[in-house]
Amino acid sequence: MLNFIKDVLNNMPNGWLSTTTHRLDIYNEELAKTQFLEQFENLYNNSNTETSALAELPTAYDYIRLGHPISCVLEWVIAKSLKLHPNNVISFSSKT
Repeated sequence: MLNFIKDVLNNMPNGWLSTTTHRLDIYNEELAKTQFLEQFENLYNNSNTETSALAELPTAYDYIRLGHPISCVLEWVIAKSLKLHPNNVISFSSKT
């Protein structure tokens, strides 16, 4: 798992650190984390860390959660390590 995460961080799209505008035209913000994690798990199962594949992961960017994909990856790693469901690790809400 750690090699996969190293490759993800080395290959992550530039937008993971810089995009701060909503992309609600193509992503459902309410499902952003769930859909991201489901598709990220598929990439993990297929050992796919290509930048183009990472860039296709669904997400919703906002000013509160700048770096949303990176925080989701962190939540996924913690969950995998502790054998928990990723949705139960570190919860954020833009409405709070």
